[in-house]
Amino acid sequence: MLSELAEVLYVMVAVILFVPKMVVRVVHEALYKYYPESIGQKSEWLADDEDDGAIVREAFVDSEAALLRTTLYKIKIKTGDVFSAGTDADVYCCLYGDKGNTGQIKLREAIHTKNKFERGRTDTFDLEREDLGKLESLTIGHDGTGPSSGWYLDSVEIEIAGDLFIFPCEKWLSKHEDDGVIERDLYPVEDSTKYLAKVPYQVELTTSDITSAGTNADVFVQLYGSEGKGEVVNLDNKSDNFERGQVDTFKIECRDVGEVHKLRVGHNGKGAQSGWHLEKIVLYRATQKLTPHNARWDKSSVKKYYFTCNRWLARSEDDGEIVRELIATDENGEPINSAEMITYTVSVHTSDVSGAGTDCNVFATLYGENGDSGERSLRKSDNINKFERNQVDVFNMTVVDLGVLTKVKIRHDDSGSQSAWHCSHLEVAVEGQPTRVFPCQRWLATDEDDGQISRELAVLPEGMTMADAGEANLHLAKQRTMYHVTVYTGDLFGAGTDADVFLQLFGASEDSGAIQLKSCKSNSINKFERDAKDLFYVECIDVGNIEYLKVWTDGAGVGSDWFLERISIDIPSLGVKRTFPCEEWFGKNESDGQLEKTLYPAVDADKSYKKSTRWEITVYTSDIRHAGTDAEVYINMFGNKGRSGRIVLGEGLKERDDFFERASVDVFTPEIPDIGEEVLKLQVGHDGKGRGDGWHCEKVVAKCLDEENSAVTYTFPCGRWLDKEEEDGQLQVDLLPESVVKKTAEGEETNLDVAKLKNEQYTIKVHTGDKFGAGTDANCYLSLYGTLGDSGERQLSKSEHRDKFQRNQTDTFTVECAELGEIYKLVLREDDTNVGADWFVASVLVVDSNNNETEFPCEMWFSKSKGDKKIKRILYPKGMTMDQIEAAEKGAKKGIVVKEVDGKITNENVSEEPEVKDSTDIKYVVTIETGPESDMGTDADAYIVLKSGEESSEELSLYHTGDEEEFKPGRQQEFEVEFKDIGDISSILIGHNGVLASEGWFIANVHVTVPTTGARYHFPCQRWLARDRGDRKLVVEFTPSSVQEFGSLVPHIMTVSTADVEDAGTDSDVLIKVFGQSGSSEQITISSNNGVRFIRAMTVNVPIELPDLGPLTRIRAELAEGSNNWLFDKITLKNSDSGEEFIFANSEWIEKGSSIDVPVQSEDLQTDKVVYKVTVQTSDLFACGTDANVFIILYGETGDSGTLPLKNSSTNTNKFERNNTDEFEFPLLSLGLVKRVRIWHDDSSVASSWHLAKVTVTDSSSGQEFIFPCNKWLSSRKDDKNLSRDLLCENLPEEAVQAKEGYEIIVTVSNKKESGTNHDIWVSLEGKSGTSEKLQLKNNAGRFFNKATSDLFFFECGDLGGITHLRVGLAPREGVDAEKDAIKQCHLHQVTVNRVPGGVTEQVFVCNHWLSLPGTPGRKSYRKLAVTSTQPVNPDHPARVKSAPPPSAPSSLTTYRVDVKTADKFAAGTDANVYITLFGKTGDSGKQALVGSGKNLFERNELSSFDLELTDLGRLVKIRIEHDNSGLGASWCLDHVIVTNVTSGDKYTFPCSQWIDKKKGNKELFRVLWPEGRKVEGGELEEPADQEE
Repeated sequence: MLSELAEVLYVMVAVILFVPKMVVRVVHEALYKYYPESIGQKSEWLADDEDDGAIVREAFVDSEAALLRTTLYKIKIKTGDVFSAGTDADVYCCLYGDKGNTGQIKLREAIHTKNKFERGRTDTFDLEREDLGKLESLTIGHDGTGPSSGWYLDSVEIEIAGDLFIFPCEKWLSKHEDDGVIERDLYPVEDSTKYLAKVPYQVELTTSDITSAGTNADVFVQLYGSEGKGEVVNLDNKSDNFERGQVDTFKIECRDVGEVHKLRVGHNGKGAQSGWHLEKIVLYRATQKLTPHNARWDKSSVKKYYFTCNRWLARSEDDGEIVRELIATDENGEPINSAEMITYTVSVHTSDVSGAGTDCNVFATLYGENGDSGERSLRKSDNINKFERNQVDVFNMTVVDLGVLTKVKIRHDDSGSQSAWHCSHLEVAVEGQPTRVFPCQRWLATDEDDGQISRELAVLPEGMTMADAGEANLHLAKQRTMYHVTVYTGDLFGAGTDADVFLQLFGASEDSGAIQLKSCKSNSINKFERDAKDLFYVECIDVGNIEYLKVWTDGAGVGSDWFLERISIDIPSLGVKRTFPCEEWFGKNESDGQLEKTLYPAVDADKSYKKSTRWEITVYTSDIRHAGTDAEVYINMFGNKGRSGRIVLGEGLKERDDFFERASVDVFTPEIPDIGEEVLKLQVGHDGKGRGDGWHCEKVVAKCLDEENSAVTYTFPCGRWLDKEEEDGQLQVDLLPESVVKKTAEGEETNLDVAKLKNEQYTIKVHTGDKFGAGTDANCYLSLYGTLGDSGERQLSKSEHRDKFQRNQTDTFTVECAELGEIYKLVLREDDTNVGADWFVASVLVVDSNNNETEFPCEMWFSKSKGDKKIKRILYPKGMTMDQIEAAEKGAKKGIVVKEVDGKITNENVSEEPEVKDSTDIKYVVTIETGPESDMGTDADAYIVLKSGEESSEELSLYHTGDEEEFKPGRQQEFEVEFKDIGDISSILIGHNGVLASEGWFIANVHVTVPTTGARYHFPCQRWLARDRGDRKLVVEFTPSSVQEFGSLVPHIMTVSTADVEDAGTDSDVLIKVFGQSGSSEQITISSNNGVRFIRAMTVNVPIELPDLGPLTRIRAELAEGSNNWLFDKITLKNSDSGEEFIFANSEWIEKGSSIDVPVQSEDLQTDKVVYKVTVQTSDLFACGTDANVFIILYGETGDSGTLPLKNSSTNTNKFERNNTDEFEFPLLSLGLVKRVRIWHDDSSVASSWHLAKVTVTDSSSGQEFIFPCNKWLSSRKDDKNLSRDLLCENLPEEAVQAKEGYEIIVTVSNKKESGTNHDIWVSLEGKSGTSEKLQLKNNAGRFFNKATSDLFFFECGDLGGITHLRVGLAPREGVDAEKDAIKQCHLHQVTVNRVPGGVTEQVFVCNHWLSLPGTPGRKSYRKLAVTSTQPVNPDHPARVKSAPPPSAPSSLTTYRVDVKTADKFAAGTDANVYITLFGKTGDSGKQALVGSGKNLFERNELSSFDLELTDLGRLVKIRIEHDNSGLGASWCLDHVIVTNVTSGDKYTFPCSQWIDKKKGNKELFRVLWPEGRKVEGGELEEPADQEE
């Protein structure tokens, strides 16, 4: 070998010897190529422009099957699509596995691309190396040479035997970009795609040593074995293969076919010298089960197969075939199995119909139990002119014995001037066996039938001939499957293509063969255009669930490049829809330069639905004059397991206009969703379109094969017109089965019982309302829904009035259909045609033949310009509750199971009792904030999993409601999910099924609110869930950073009954506020957009959550702006936990935009109505009067008055003038003692500044006066710039001014060394009547909780009953760095609790344990203590002596400092008027205007501060901040708000970092913000589960 090397000029070759291998490496640039014939069994080039371009080879001393000793690493390098992303530098990489590394490898020659590493391109390199084991990392870099060396690398993908490793980069390798690094270490991320596992084979092909034996054509092989077949593999590289007398060796990878039986070899016949004489093929197969990271190669595990050929593969030699099948033999030429070569005689019968012949090239594939023949060109026939009308062409096909034939695939290439072909059938004969018949009797043509040019033909059952083909049609159809293939072309410049596109589907053991996507159902003229969605129906023999597919183009045409986004395939027979993402270019000058891709399904995106079954539907058109129709005919079948939905007969067929002619019999084989074993009725109708749309149908026959292949045939007689001008004018009719016959596969027939439904005639009375313009000239339609099915949509065409639907008129119609059972719903619509289309419907009455009436109140407009602008409505029966309606609808959808009781037909699927939901489930509110950039949203389906330690929820879908269909950039979207209470949430999983780059999702933040526990968890995310971003994960786990506690809520069911009087219903949103003895709720919106409708005489149940209000006293119902006033009879509120009910009866109308208060029905809690006189005295100062609109709220012992506009003064025409006194009267439910008022104005006039002296409120029933002094300005320009004032009563009775109710808490620290603490202590009390929230006992300035001391605190709280336990823990004090603080614990001696006022005994809770800060290893952060003893209250306790007494009722107001920080973003500031509402535990502030001095407020990155004087609101739980969108620059980006209670020092931070704008973010002018909660250490909450001592 050394002498050989010496002959090579300018070449230095390093030979590195290992045992048992040798590595040959070119270490200097060669002027000549090196071809080492003596190294290894395979002779290979070491040259960058030959073979695979490698200049490094590993050769083994024992060289047999040497290629199986190595592992093929297919490396795909994606250069980013950013400006100047490409590089001219030399790129290298090194792979690292757990068994070694490759060393540095220069990436010289890419497959399919010449100019490497260009912007947006993908370069592929094949690397053969000894197995590295599991890949752990790679290093990639370049040498920095060349004028444009900087390189933006997107990612590296490495495929190993079907496993894919993705190494994201998304960074520059450049000295002048990013961090200046030109070499990076990359690490793999998980990929959830299920790729096909592949195994390696070594193939040696020997070309014969005879004249012209070599070929320039493209050669392929395909393996068949005991485990199925492999794919067709092309044998190509850069060298000149298949030359005379030459042995060519290849390594191929495909699925494991098991023991190899045969091999198919062939070529494409292209090139000047395509003929080839093949001597033999030797195949090496590793017999052990290989994995991508198997153990080192073992020679004993390789099996050797021999395939002798010694024949031409040439069209001008031998038999003219260019494909051969070879039987596997041993080295002595003995077959490995019993397979033998057989010649099949294939007779192709062209039909005897006009234009049946074709000039195309025709191809056939035979399939049998032992495999298939591969596609063969049908070239040599006895007839010179093949495939002519009514002609038989005979061909011979020599292949390995296929066993019993099961199907034939026949296709043509759509070439030639006469391409359309009508094939009658194929006959396949083998000597000594019966001839098998494969009926077709269909067109193979793009402009006939269904547009397909390829058919898969099932074998005619034994004993049947072509004369029986009609009867066998369903048997044949059942063996075929329809695949609905949707091809999505990307939305990029030049994405469309004019090339022909092909598809091949691969199942577990079968494939579809090549399918040309020729006839498109959605875009018949121009397919595969930019951003187009093209639908194709592909019918072939069932390949099962599709594991992967191949798609390719022929690269022909001017615009042949193509960007494919994805392919989705619906498989109705399996009830599965699979999505195959691509997002790559097909083009020699695009991406990786390839025209073929293998696509795998995104399993996460799989969607399941009800499976479908093949039916044979035979439609008989009557033999009478004008009986035929050109309209679109459909059926709808109803069975015991559901309904089929509308099935259009002949959909997608080119000759659909030829169906349903007079006296015709038309047969269809649609796939129909499973409707059960029994069919009860069939609806048939048409769309009334076309010139001759009227139709007279004689009958419909439906046939289905059951599991045993017995045919069950239903006959539905019709014998009537479906015509607007004939009979009743209906275009649809219900048909009941006259007979049901079951015929076994052996031919035995049995008559089955017919379902007992009967036809029914319903009288429909539609009453148009008595309103101006109520009548309509539009066409109106109605559908009835009952427990036994629906009527389908019927036009209301024939009334007793010539002019239908006039004002205050009742029109009567007749609907004849199968009996519907109990009618639970009616759908009414009009089509908005003609001039007077608007229609006001008062009611609809449905009367059956037994005079049973069902009334459907409506009282709504059908109009695009009035009311809620709807022209279609769902109406429900009067007196039926929504629970009953939902139960009926759910049962009817399950199917019709007939049951006869006392002569009445009912549906067993419909339960008389409404379904009871699992009472253990609670509600979780999930708020998701999507990132702000334009590409950060997704329309994928998302879900969440809630986790608490080891326990977790199922995947809870995040369904969009209303008009929302996606997660939009910059939006906060709220979802409600239900699951059982899992306790404290320790983490969440968020995932989605987006499979495309456009479906990547950036989540900024997630909040999970648990109303029943009063906790709100904040999960900061700030990361991508995307297949092409970050770590490529679509499912990510997050831990909370903080928890905010706002007080638990109790689930209630609110039952609302709308009155049964005219116009009582409303389509407006309803606002409810609930009052109890312990407080009131926030206003709850019941939105009509969520499906809740308040219809006349209808009762609905609405789930709501309320705080613990004690016994309820009254409700306030308010009507938002809408089209109708509302009258409800009563509202019932039921506590879902305790079962306690409160009833609120009503007889008062609510006008839109107004409210009413309704007292509870209770002798003990009855509230009387009284008149309050409000006297407002304006001060005697210059220009102190106002022209603005003034409002007031009265707050009393039993609640508040709601907002009262001070409109009509009884004392002055011109209100609120200087030194005037204005009086107003309001009839209200008694408020008891009025303790405070809130008064404000809207600043709506030039002279709006107002100086208010005082307000006096007089209770007319008792004569008691309540005086509220003010003596301040309400002005945006004077004083403190406040427009609103909270005023306290100065003359409350003495008995009303008393100490607050609550608990005294004395905390005693032990007398141990370092037992004290600088941090805060928190407590929570548990009593027989409830549990308190947590109270943080603040260690102000470190004055409390010192060694051997006691400190007293007051805890304001409602009566909890007898205290039984308390929880006490340590919490970080604000302003103290817990990490730096050496003392992170406290030794607690005991806690004493006493009820005030009036408590005479106190409970003692002894602790004597250490408390530690959360997250302290091995220590508990809190203790749960039981009562140790009870003792009399000691007024001389040192803690009581040194502490102030409990606070009394408020005698002054509280100042809240509001600091508003505008974000530091471009145009973040606003010129609009900004308002804030604070919500606390004891109430809210009302809407407060944030106005200040003359300087510009709310400017970019500026802090604006305001002081609000309010009643103490207790602990703040949230704020609402908004603006009025006024001014030129109204758009506003708010960073955060800090609210400080100046009196107590409590500070609350409310993060935002969001736009408040009509066009950005949530596109709303307000945000609800929550304060930062307590921190969570290390992903764990501060409090572990309860630990009893």
